[in-house]
Parts: sequence; structure tokens; C-alpha cells
Amino acid sequence: MIRDQPGRHRFYPRLATERDPAHPPQFDVWLKHHGLVGSIVLILALILSGCAAWPVSSPADQYASEAKSLAAGSTFNVVSWEITAVSDLAIARVQEPEVDYTSPQAKELVLRYMQNAVSIGHLEAEIERLASGQPQAGDPPGGLESLQLEANTLRMEQAQLRPRAERIIEAQVADTIRREHAGWFGQAWPPPAFEFTEPPYYLVLSPRNVIELRLGLFLRPDLSLQARENLEQTMERVLPNTSALVTGTGGFSSWPAMIVDRASLSWVLSAVSHEWVHSYLVGYPLGWHYGDNSEVAAINETVADLVGDEIGQKTLERFYPEIAAQESASGQERAQASRPGVSNGFDFNTEMRLTRLRVDELLKQGEITAAEQYMEERRLVFVEHGFYIRRLNQAYFAFHGSYRTSSAAPPADPIAPRLQTLRRLSPSLAGFLARVEMVSSLDQLEQLVPSP
Repeated sequence: MIRDQPGRHRFYPRLATERDPAHPPQFDVWLKHHGLVGSIVLILALILSGCAAWPVSSPADQYASEAKSLAAGSTFNVVSWEITAVSDLAIARVQEPEVDYTSPQAKELVLRYMQNAVSIGHLEAEIERLASGQPQAGDPPGGLESLQLEANTLRMEQAQLRPRAERIIEAQVADTIRREHAGWFGQAWPPPAFEFTEPPYYLVLSPRNVIELRLGLFLRPDLSLQARENLEQTMERVLPNTSALVTGTGGFSSWPAMIVDRASLSWVLSAVSHEWVHSYLVGYPLGWHYGDNSEVAAINETVADLVGDEIGQKTLERFYPEIAAQESASGQERAQASRPGVSNGFDFNTEMRLTRLRVDELLKQGEITAAEQYMEERRLVFVEHGFYIRRLNQAYFAFHGSYRTSSAAPPADPIAPRLQTLRRLSPSLAGFLARVEMVSSLDQLEQLVPSP
């Protein structure tokens, strides 16, 4: 649902049999004639039934009702955003039914857009620094006004480039999905669709005595830091046995999905693919049962991570081979010199796993206050080593732990190792999806893969 940076309708499920890449169903003609209508029907289905799969409690739940009341005025209106986004998407596809996504010009446009996004991010950081009263030697003449003018100029250029950059990336990801025969009917269906925009914040509520996602609410992306912190404090003060966190997200699986653009191209391709997987899974039990419990949600998110990363990497290698080669080389250099996530000998992943292990032990013993004191002590250690975590609490682990490839996942995780084993044993990406999409519980996954 959310791309960790991060709704899911009921179709008649097909049997989980291996797809034959040599004989894909002839569905392309139907798509060419009915793509727009099909897309609109799809989004209506996603809105009406996908939202029910988000990990939120029943409206009758007093806890959920009170939390929503406390967050009133700060929540994000998904339906309103969808109506606008789908209207824009429909108009764009009528005006330009097809896009050239293989030409050098298409590649150049995407790379230019991504570079501009990075530049805007740097400029905004500099603007924030100057606005906070921290000038440095070498600041440009005119200071703040000069930087704001430069940022605004780039934003205007981005507004012109953005629609086409989005269409090109969508088409490139769709090309990879078709080659993998991974979508519905072996085609790129549902069609990948996204917008570069700021996704909503996510309010995570967990019990204090156990790490568990009890409730999640989407919040407006324009909330200030002070407003977010006030909301966290209010939730913890008013609601019983509650740990709260408002976290940013890198993506949001509405249709079209919301994706941030201030990241590497490889991350964007993986994020677009990740959110596409969620749209794909709404047609199968793994998508239908997303909201049943945290275990099914974790299976769903981990599948989206594994498949999204694989599709994203293959898209990068096919359309941007020089960037893929550079990242591969730099990755090998980092592996030889120091591991990613390591700062001055401090290994983030190892330290976070150890932190989660100790927190689980303390909570199991009923030592809630001790666990919370320990998490704050550990947070300060992470900050000291350059990993700026604003809040480290039960809600943090409830959110990040749902991505079982994350270092915040439970130490004795029964999900990620099984899914990774299943992917290794599957002859193709389509074969992996055909097996895992029918899973609707942890028990079924354990039956499918008895031991990782």
C-alpha cells in the first residue's frame, strides 16, 4: 500500500498454474480499443473496494472512531484526489494515446526531469538553511532571493516536463511487465499509472505493550512538523495504550499511484513497480485479505518489494543501461569498502535488528516503560551516527516492520525468508506471482513453503 521510503475488488481468481511465456493470451488488441474505458472502470473498482483493504479498523470500532475524530481536519481525502487524478489521466490519454518510450529523446527527457528534481531538492535545503539564519561563506549573491528564483525557474520547467516523463516511465515499466508476462492475462494490466507528487503522511498507531499496527490514517502532505508532532502527542495522551508516529512515505498505491521524484531513477522505477504490484494483487486473495491482519499485510508488502525491485531493476537495465552499470560498479565498490548503511563503523541494519530484538524481549516481559526508555536511548545513538530518526517507538516498528526485508522487521520473521525462497524456486517472475497471489494467510504461506 505504501512504499517504505512507505488499497487494494474482487475478480474471479484463476488457478495458480504456471503461465507459459511462449504463448501469452492475445489481449493487446482489446487493450488498444478499450484501454481508457478499462482504466476508468478499474479505478472505480479500486476506490470502492480497495480502500476496504487498507489496515484500518471498522467504523464501529470506538478506538478508530475516536482516533479519526482527533485527526479531523488533518486527514487526506483520497476520493477527492482520485477524481482529479483520474480526470487528468483520462484527458492525457485521449490527447496522446501512445507515447514513444524507446527513443533517445525519451531517455533524455526522463534524465533531465530527474536531475532537475535533485537540483530542486538541494536548492530547497539551502533555502531552508538560509531561512533558519545559518549563512555560510560562498553563499550566492542575493542569498535567499537568488536561490528562490532559481528554484522557481526549475519548478516551471518541471511542470512542462512532468506529464511526459510520467508517461514514458509508465510505458517502460509496462514493457518490462509484458516481457515478464506478469500482469493479468500475461499483459501489463492493470496498466502502470502514477503521478510525481507528495504522497500523504501516514499516522501509525500501535499498542504500547506489543508491536502491532492497530490503526493507520492518511494525513495531508502539507502538514507542518509541529502539526504532526502535536497530533502524535494528542493521540498518545487521549487514546489508551497507544504509541503514535506520523511518517512520510515514498509512494502511495492509489491508481494512479503517488510517487516522490526526489530520489534516484532506479528507486523511482522500483517504486512505480511496487505500487503496480498492489494494483495487480487486488484481483487475488492476497490483495482481498490485506486488511485481515498485520501478517497478511506484511506478506503483501514484501511481495510488492520483491517483485517491484525486480521489475524496476530490469527496466533500468533495458532502458538506462549506463546508469545500471554505474550503480552496479558503485555497489561493488561499496561492498568492498564498507556496507551500505554503515557510518563510521556503525551498521544501521545490524544495530536496528538488535534494537528490535531487545524491545521485543522487554515488551514480552511487560517492561513497557523500560522498552520505551531503551528505544529513546537507541534513537540518540542512531542520530549520533548520522541516521536522523525523529521518533523510535512501537509505532515505528509496527510500520517499518511490515516490510519484512527491512531491518525493523521482527528478528524471527517467518515471512521474508519464505517468500525469498519461493522466488528462488520459481522459474520466472510470473510463476512466483501465480503461486503467492493465492495466499490469504500466514498458515497458507507456511504450507506453501514449509521451511525457508
